[in-house]
Amino acid sequence: MMKLYRSATARRLAPFGEEIRQGLVGGQTLEQAQAEATRHCGLEIEDVSGRDLVPPGGDYLVMGDDLFVSRECLRRFLQAPLTGKGVWRLDMRRGPASDYCLTLQAVEYDQAQVNFDLYRVRGAEVPRGLDWQRLRSWLAERAQALVLDTGGEVESLTLSRPGPPRERLELPRSLCLAVQLGHWVHLLWLNHLLPWLRLQEHWQDHAGLSRAWRRRGRNPHRRAARLNVIGPGCDIHPTARVEGSLLGRGVKLGPFAYVRESILGDGVEVADHSKFTRCVVGEGCHTLNDSLFIACTFYPDSTLASFLLRNSVIGRRVFLTSGVMFWDEPIQGTVRVRHGASEVDTGRYLLGGCAGHECLLGTRAIFLPGRAVPNRTIIVMRPEEGVVKLPEQALPGQAHVYHQGRILPLAEVLPQYSPAELEP
Repeated sequence: MMKLYRSATARRLAPFGEEIRQGLVGGQTLEQAQAEATRHCGLEIEDVSGRDLVPPGGDYLVMGDDLFVSRECLRRFLQAPLTGKGVWRLDMRRGPASDYCLTLQAVEYDQAQVNFDLYRVRGAEVPRGLDWQRLRSWLAERAQALVLDTGGEVESLTLSRPGPPRERLELPRSLCLAVQLGHWVHLLWLNHLLPWLRLQEHWQDHAGLSRAWRRRGRNPHRRAARLNVIGPGCDIHPTARVEGSLLGRGVKLGPFAYVRESILGDGVEVADHSKFTRCVVGEGCHTLNDSLFIACTFYPDSTLASFLLRNSVIGRRVFLTSGVMFWDEPIQGTVRVRHGASEVDTGRYLLGGCAGHECLLGTRAIFLPGRAVPNRTIIVMRPEEGVVKLPEQALPGQAHVYHQGRILPLAEVLPQYSPAELEP
């Protein structure tokens, strides 16, 4: 059996501080996703480091632990025709699938193609004792490009805020994906694409796929509902609706809950009138009533409540209250994020923020686009924002106003002010 040697890159994902291989992609860790893709392609994956990085001779693959590669991409890379001995590198022709997550990736690219750190070595003598960075450089210098074409199919969506250049979102629809993860935005953008991809992969693996497609009818919403993957033990209220989604074991959907093009992990609970669209939700998360989430990623075991949260990443065991706001639209220009020691322009007009693990985000916490909250941050409401004292009685027809934690007569706080609400 051919082997894939996976090397630790020592890269960590801010603000979580954990190895990139622990990042949440499609409801599982990146490490698990890599192992699943290699098993599907008949490969044996082995973790290596230092002088034991690669064996002498043979035919094998080498990659870092920060690379997501779909099983279709890996299969096509393995089946590409080769001649003689040498080193070959995975390259992708530029297109919607290669470019959707390209910003901030630690890859080389030009106008024609993108280079990824997945190498096939056949019969070449690789130096021993190299760490990942030196081995990567050695392989890249000698590699021939194996260029894959991912196609140009996209799904064009109308955004909620009209006006150029914000009016459309082009989501690539390709089974051939590769992303070199290095920032929380890569988790977010990759998870925008994975619900559709995982659903297609699931039905490819089942013999009834062709029959399911023949029975799909002409209504696109009913077609999407027929292709759902529902795990055992799920409790879905009759008024709840699921379209084009994958639900794990024991998922609960309350009255009028709505889940569309999303992945929900085991034990997720979606409360009454709550909605997920294009989201990846880790196991054990639960929402409060009337919450709305669009294009977000949630690590496991979080409590989620929001009137509207879009394009954001929420860490593990986070308590998110309804009064918290992650703005995802800048007032001017595109969103900038911190990457290392500097701020970098993402080129995106829609991008929220990121909350680290075990944060408690209380009422009135408002974050500008692109901000990342460190792990275990606790934000509470300022005491002056809450009403502490109320009048013992209120005179009929007398206006009152909030002031420094108290409800007081308007004439006492602002004697010269005449509110428009009371004008005849």
